[in-house]
Amino acid sequence: MKEYRQNSHARSLIVWAVLCTVTAFILFAHSGKVVNRALKVEEILAGVALLIFGPAALTAYLLRARHVWVSVDHLRGIVVSGRRVIPWDDIRRVERKRPAFRKTTGPAEITPLHEDAATLAANWGCEGCFVGFAEFFIVVALILAAFFAIWLLFFVLVPLIVIPVLEVFAPFGDRFKIVTRKGTLVLRDLRDADEFMSAVAQRKPVSER
Repeated sequence: MKEYRQNSHARSLIVWAVLCTVTAFILFAHSGKVVNRALKVEEILAGVALLIFGPAALTAYLLRARHVWVSVDHLRGIVVSGRRVIPWDDIRRVERKRPAFRKTTGPAEITPLHEDAATLAANWGCEGCFVGFAEFFIVVALILAAFFAIWLLFFVLVPLIVIPVLEVFAPFGDRFKIVTRKGTLVLRDLRDADEFMSAVAQRKPVSER
């Protein structure tokens, strides 16, 4: 049986933890050189907060994925962490709340640069350069650099790091709620969530919202 673990944002949180750790180290190293004691305390508190929301949060996230996971047994029911089985007859309903900012779980895919457009723009700038319009070439190069920076920010950093981290720390991410006779099991950030939903839907209807 395939295991569905709560770690679809693991890679994003690893990058986030590295960024937080590096920033905290800079704050700690710089705080000893600051004369103003109030500012020094602020830097230390900010560094501690970064370590909590960075590597500490990543550790808790990975521990949750390690200890609480599910698999689907079409005969018995939903197996939780390889030990407890929720029989199909005990399941009253299964609800799925999709991510608030998009329709799929996990980090978004990077939108590739349009190679033809980039090549055309570069050739256009070089033609002006070779005929003596050096200023025009510089302007085109700056425009291309700005375009790349915007693409890197909004199509790489935001979908791969910012949105996944926001989904982990706020209730905006993908979530399954399995309501049984004895209680409710909530699963967040399942890897291959669509496949899990399809497997469960073969025995129990899954409502989406």
